[in-house]
Parts: sequence; structure tokens; C-alpha cells
Amino acid sequence: MVDSLSVRTITAVPPVQPARLHDGRPVLEPNPQNAWESRVVLNPAAVLIAEPEEWAWLADRWALAPEKRRRIEAAGGVVVLLYRAQGAFDPERNHAPSRLGLALMTPTLELIHRFPYPVIDAAADFHNLGVEDPRCTRVGDTFYLFYTGYYTEAPGDPDAERAVQICLASTQDFLEWTLHGPLEGDLNRVDNKNAALFPEPVDGRWLLLHRPMAGPDAMTIHLAEADAVTGPWYTRGMLMPSYPYREFARSWIGAGGPPIALGDGRFLMIYHQGHYTHEGTREYDLAAALLDFSRREAPVVGRIEPLMRPAAAGELHGDPELGVDNVLFTCAGYVWEGQVIIPYAGADSRIFGASVPLEPLVQALEQSGA
Repeated sequence: MVDSLSVRTITAVPPVQPARLHDGRPVLEPNPQNAWESRVVLNPAAVLIAEPEEWAWLADRWALAPEKRRRIEAAGGVVVLLYRAQGAFDPERNHAPSRLGLALMTPTLELIHRFPYPVIDAAADFHNLGVEDPRCTRVGDTFYLFYTGYYTEAPGDPDAERAVQICLASTQDFLEWTLHGPLEGDLNRVDNKNAALFPEPVDGRWLLLHRPMAGPDAMTIHLAEADAVTGPWYTRGMLMPSYPYREFARSWIGAGGPPIALGDGRFLMIYHQGHYTHEGTREYDLAAALLDFSRREAPVVGRIEPLMRPAAAGELHGDPELGVDNVLFTCAGYVWEGQVIIPYAGADSRIFGASVPLEPLVQALEQSGA
């Protein structure tokens, strides 16, 4: 363990480099016409629906116009984007709450349709300050959304304690949601977030990534397990440590989107890697790992850190009042025509897209070591 946590040096050029989609232009921006999403949009979940019968049924539920249905058909499917949005400051909550918006995209992240209202509002007591950072996994005909519930027991009190917890919602059409509330089990005994459900059971158990913010091995990626998707969920402990780097004073990691199944108990995981420089500047990068659960004692096969760093203008500088700069953050990833498509937020302000070839990425991870 001492050797595995020895100080490392950031690789200047990763062995496989993602490409920014659409010449680095945002794929979704704040909408000033809707107060609830007028300031920033960020950290989207994404689900690819490629089967014609499935997206046609959903298109009926969404009451899509014929020209938008034709765009889905021509694109070969639709990506459902569930994104976090913030608008103006709410004096009653002493906060600008996050809500979840819904947009429909082509598989290469071109906008088809955007709904004018939030599909999950910051109304329930367990997320009365915000519905944040969703990750969505399909199980059968149900879509399960794990998200961070930001809440306080005394809304409007500027001195009241605030906390975060992992919450769960589910849907079949992305419009009507069942709110299951905070996860049952032991994951919410401390502030916890970054929960992402594996797309299939492993050895008969459902697995969930999460990132506790306090306690042993805090701010690293942990693994939890349950007999059912709805829980109760109990932690197995740390899956991946956060390595120290010479370039940074402090580093931490957290899950991105739900891991991508590769077969035979192997999964590709895109995740975020946060740092503080020695000068006090914060940076969030994208990273990748290969997991193989046939290796029971050491499922992490390889890691690439970083896979992608902030470089474009919309990644280096965001909303000037929020002041969240130098950030890449993802809650999603899916495979389309041999490419891993990664929707991500730049500087907590706008949504962008990147792609990286799947097979070369997996091969590089197999050779990288953990």
C-alpha cells in the first residue's frame, strides 16, 4: 500500500486523448427565458435510447412534433439528458437551488428538444436546497436516478447547518418520477455523494459507487452493495484511493457516470479527479479506470490520470459570480459507434461533449497499471 500511494507526476499527454465535440462549443447553455435555468446548466446524466420501438413510445409520451421524431430516426436514437440547472438567488432559502432539467439530444449531442420546466424540483424536505449531480442507470424498463440531495432542516436560516445525502428517484418516461428519498442503509451516516449504479449485478449483487466526505478513506471512490436497486445499501469500503501528485497540494477523486459494461465482469469507469495547486487554485480533471471483478481482491486493472484537463475557454472560466473555474465534471458516459461519448460540464456553467475511442482506451488502461 505504501508503494501504491507514492507520490506521482501528472502525465502531460495521456496515451489516448479525447476529442472535444462540435469544436468545443457548448451543447447546452443557460436559458434566460426560464428563471429556474437562467444562470448555469451543468453535470448532466445521460441515457442512450437506440431501439426504435422504445424511443417511439417515449416520443409519444413526450408529445414530440413530427420533425423532431424524424431527427431521432435519422440520428439512430436519442440521448436523454437530465441536467442540473440553477437560476436566481432564492431569498426564502438563502440559496440558488438546483433543479433537474430535461433535454433530448442526438447520440453525438446535438439538441433536438428542451423541456421548459424542471422535471424534478427542489421541493421535498430531503433536497430542499437542491437536486444535484444526477447519475442515471437503466434496469429493465425503469430508469433509476441516484443524485445528491442538498438540504437543511431550517430553510431560510443563514446560520442553519446544511448537508448532502444520496437520494434515489425512478421513472419510465423521464416526466413522471417516483421519489424514493434518501437511500436506506449506512451510506448517509456521513455526508455522501457521487453515487453511480452499475448497469448489471456482479456475482448476484447490485453495486454502487459513492464518495463519502468524512470518515476513513474519505474523498476516494467507495463501493456499496445491495440485493435490490432500491436498497438498503451497505458500503464495502474503498475501491480506489486518491494518489498524491507533485504538481498539487491535495487531490481527491469521485465517480463520474455509471460504469460501462464490457462483459465478463469488466467495466470502464470515467471519473473526476480534483486538486488544489500549491498556490491554492482548484482544478477538476477527467480520468478513467478499468475494473475487473473476476479479480476479487484487486478489481482495479488500470487508471489514466488525467484523461482530460480543462483547456478550452468555457472550461477555464465560468459564471463570474460563482467563480468556479478550471473544472471538467461528468455524470455520464455511453458508447456510440465505437466511441465513448462523455457529456460534461465546463466550469460549472455550461455543458459540453467529448469522445474517446473505446477499444484504444481499454487497451491503454490494460497496460497502465493501477
